[in-house]
Amino acid sequence: MSDVFIKKYWEEEDVTYYLHFRNGEAIRQIEVSPASIVFTSLDYPVKGDHMLYDKSLDDLELDHQDFITEDEFNEVWNSIQA
Repeated sequence: MSDVFIKKYWEEEDVTYYLHFRNGEAIRQIEVSPASIVFTSLDYPVKGDHMLYDKSLDDLELDHQDFITEDEFNEVWNSIQA
């Protein structure tokens, strides 16, 4: 089982995405924008107009700085939901 954690800012949407991939498939996601914070996961893949990333990890254009640790991801996941 291979877990990868991503933090990626998309300027055109003014959204920071935190993504947790397992074996190339997104299993948890946090979208942080000025207007909202939205959590999606395999258990709850759709919330309103938001949905869990449904493409492969390989489809993303990532830079070295986009990769974060599991602890960094979980810190955001746990602190924002608290």
